[in-house]
This record gives sequence, structure tokens and C-alpha cells, in this order.
Amino acid sequence: MLVVLAVCVLSSCGGGDDQESVEDLLDRAFSGEIRSADLKLDAEIELKGLLKDPIKIEAEGPFRTNDGKLPSADIELRVGSGGGGQTITSGVLTTGDRVFLKFQDVYYEQPPAQVRETNRSLRKNGGRNAKPLGELGLDPRSWLAEAKDEGDAEVGGVDTNHVSGTLDVTRLMRNLNKFVSRSAGALGAGDQQAPRLTGADIRGLSEAVKDPSFDVYVGKQDDLIRRVSGRIEFNIPEDDQAGLGGLKSGSIVFSVELRDVNGDQEIEAPTHSRPLSKLTDSLGGAIDALGAGGATSPEPGPEGGEDGGTSDADQFRQYANCLDKARPEDTEELQRCAELLQQP
Repeated sequence: MLVVLAVCVLSSCGGGDDQESVEDLLDRAFSGEIRSADLKLDAEIELKGLLKDPIKIEAEGPFRTNDGKLPSADIELRVGSGGGGQTITSGVLTTGDRVFLKFQDVYYEQPPAQVRETNRSLRKNGGRNAKPLGELGLDPRSWLAEAKDEGDAEVGGVDTNHVSGTLDVTRLMRNLNKFVSRSAGALGAGDQQAPRLTGADIRGLSEAVKDPSFDVYVGKQDDLIRRVSGRIEFNIPEDDQAGLGGLKSGSIVFSVELRDVNGDQEIEAPTHSRPLSKLTDSLGGAIDALGAGGATSPEPGPEGGEDGGTSDADQFRQYANCLDKARPEDTEELQRCAELLQQP
């Protein structure tokens, strides 16, 4: 979700001496057009009382907007623990007409009919010249308040104006509600009702968050955003901690940087892929097996065949066992584990 949000926020975004000129700079930056760029996202999420170590998230890759259909992107995602545990590699690749989920170097394609329906909806609601933010209901400019000029800075070899300020958490949460509702189809939710934050949820989150800050770096020559970063800290009231699994406090720190803005980014579909249902069936089968304690081996199903071949759930269990035994620094062993998912 964080990666999708980063691409959406920056794919259609884009120093004064007084407040008015700073606000004007932000208005220009968030109304400018970024058609393509190489994206890099770094984030760390700390949940005290719930997780021992912070969660580290890294994502990077090119993206390019498309008229009347989903953006093209090839974003690799890495999620790991700040305590040095195992890192999970995933990602998403879209060409505008096809959508793939990447999991441990294997591509799984979303049903083409779903993608066509999403693109039809985008064309119907926004037209060819509509921007992705408007189509998905996002208005990141409205999240920013109390902006001030921080002077000059260099980002990725580009001279920028640095602006800092605070995040309006209430507006952000309300806007994310709209985003989730409108983007449910694009994210594969189909006809399922998208989860929404209630008014009470939003008020509670706003009260829990302390001193949310942001920084925006805007190119001097073109008024286009080159980096957005922020920090959000929160404390959960003691009476509410039990209902949140013991979560006491936490923080979210993130930075999204763009390079080669409006360059010639090329994204192509992978040569080989499997249906997305293969991955979801594998994950579901693995969870079922874990719930049963793994005491017995499943009978070969249609996927396994009479020749003793393995099912998708078997492959995923073998992969999970291999990953548990592999050392995090042993890249060759991790690759051998990933190859278990590619076996026919």
C-alpha cells in the first residue's frame, strides 16, 4: 500500500521569503506534471509493545504515467526487520495493460479481465487527460500545513528549494478513505467493500499523533518535486492498548525521492509469469497447513498429479522451510530457495 501511495502521490505532482510565496511554491509543485521518474522509497515503522524490532521498507524502480489506463511501473519492494532478520523481496510490475506481482523473483499476473475493467473505469471517470491523483481521489497538497522556507538543498544532483511544515492528520486520513474506496478495483479487491476509517477512528488517530512533520524539496528550474520525507510519532492511550494487541506507541519515518524526472523510462512485461491464483492458492494452502500443525502430508491433488509431483502449497512449504534455514547474507542459498517456487 505504501509503494502504491508513493507512486500515486508523485506521479502527478508536480524559495520564497514569506508565507504566501512558500504556499505558492507548494501549489505549483503539487500541480506540476511528473510523467515519469526513477523512484526510491525508504521507510521505517516502529510499533512499541507490538514488535520487538522496527520494520524496514525499501522500494525502488521506474514508473511512467499512461493516458486512460494504469501507470507503468517496475517497483521492487524489500521488507525486513531492523534487528537483522530475514528480508522478503516482492514487487509490482505494470505495463498499463497488464499487472504482475513479483514474489521472490517469480512473476504472477493479475487476471487480464480485471485490468481491462479497471482501465475502462479510469477512462470513464477521468477521460484521457485526467491525472491519476484525481482519478484515485488523492489530494496530498491538502495534507500540508504551516509550511516554511528552509533554504536551498541538492537532491540527486538537482538544486532544490527546501520547504518544511506539519502534516494535517485529519485531512490525510479522510483523503485516504477516498483513495481506498476509489482504488479498490485497481488493487484487485473486485466487488468487495473497501475498509474505511470511521469518524471516531480519525479523531482517535489525530489525537494520538504527536508533532507530525514533513519536508518537500522542489526543483528550482522546473518547480517539480524531487523528494518528500516525513515523520509521524504516536502514543496510544492506556485504555486503548489492549484492543490494539498491546501497542503502546510508535513512529513512521519515510522518504520518497525521484531521479531522472520526465526521462525515458521503459517498462516491459516479464518473459515468463504464472497466474496470480497460483500464488494466492499457495499462500492459502501454506496457512492451512500451518494451522493444522503440519502433522500430515496432503494427498496429491490435481496440481500434484499421479506422478507424485508437488502442489502449489507443497512448493510454498518447501520454500518457507528453505528460507528458515538459509543465512540472510547467503544470496546463493536464497536464490536456490526462490527457484523452488518456479518448479512446474
